[in-house]
Amino acid sequence: MKILIIGGGSIGKRHIANLQALGYHDIVLLKREYDAIIENELGVKVIGSFVEASKLRITHIIVCTPTALHNESLAFAIANSCAVFMEKPLVGNKEELNEALGLLSNYSKPFFIGFMLRYHPLVNKLKNLIDDKSLGEVFSARFSFGSYLPHWHPWEDYKQGYAARKKLGGGVINTISHELDLIQHFFGNPKSVLCNKRNLNKLDIEVEEIADAIFGYEDKVVTLHLDYLQKDYQRQVEVLCDKGRIFWDWHANEICVKKHNEAEYQITLEREFDANKLYLDEMDAFLELVGNKVTNHPLDQNHAIANMNLILSMHESAELGKKVKC
Repeated sequence: MKILIIGGGSIGKRHIANLQALGYHDIVLLKREYDAIIENELGVKVIGSFVEASKLRITHIIVCTPTALHNESLAFAIANSCAVFMEKPLVGNKEELNEALGLLSNYSKPFFIGFMLRYHPLVNKLKNLIDDKSLGEVFSARFSFGSYLPHWHPWEDYKQGYAARKKLGGGVINTISHELDLIQHFFGNPKSVLCNKRNLNKLDIEVEEIADAIFGYEDKVVTLHLDYLQKDYQRQVEVLCDKGRIFWDWHANEICVKKHNEAEYQITLEREFDANKLYLDEMDAFLELVGNKVTNHPLDQNHAIANMNLILSMHESAELGKKVKC
């Protein structure tokens, strides 16, 4: 097994450290330019091109580049029969999606899209509460994320990062797609979406800073809020059911459950939560899928495509100023 990490930013470095912690050390990092400092710091071989990579008999590829560059890595993976772990989202726009669909039509190796929130223990408990219907049927849910973009990587110029640049696939809708994934995970794909996105010129960037969407289902309404603007990081899910309410706050590390005419109770984690474990668990899951040659799973290429189609539907609705079918 030889693993190629494509992209040496913060997420690429995180995956290298986690792979090493999981016992994998035959790792190569592809950066645009050779970097001896990173090579020594991370303890991996650094190369500067796909030409070099093609000589190394790579078996697994971890794609950590800006979204607009994902197809370049995907094409290399397919040409070299590699399993792929790809950071979300799949691509950045409709043209790139069409290209990805062509590439994936000839792809038979395991593919994994990196939605790490799926591995949060409280997300799993929240899904179980929804599925067991102890509070009845869901009629509404609200998903919310807000975080101040300049605080993400304070050692970098946030305006130059992919999240802030249109040509790299940025914008809050593309970049913060974890909540959209959870909507699909909990409720399946919606029938329609009405979305409003805005650049309020608060961050001096070229992409949308804030977006709100209403997703229509036959039996429920789900709303989604995303922004780059809140100084205090916020991530919450509220689910309203016929017989009560479920609420999860990322910071509280607990789920609050309130059933009608009964006392509220909390579901808490048994130990202090380490967010890096989400990344460890998703990588471990990917490697297990590859080892077992599993190609159909909840985070496979079909889900990556479905998630990207919802992202594009949000953009379409916002740009047309009306509700669109998903």
